[in-house]
Amino acid sequence: MNSFKIIYTFEKDVKVTEVVEAENKSEVIGKIKDLEGFVEMTDSEDQYHRFDFADVKLVTITE
Repeated sequence: MNSFKIIYTFEKDVKVTEVVEAENKSEVIGKIKDLEGFVEMTDSEDQYHRFDFADVKLVTITE
């Protein structure tokens, strides 16, 4: 398994970073493509986030 960072960018340069484990980047992209409605997650600093995926302006995936 590899560790990937998913960075969700909103307006005014607000960002939320999620760290996920996956075999490859394609698996992470598949997960992102299926997102709709509200997303709930806890980030690497143990902070809880809940947001509407429709408000996301940019998604960046890094390994």
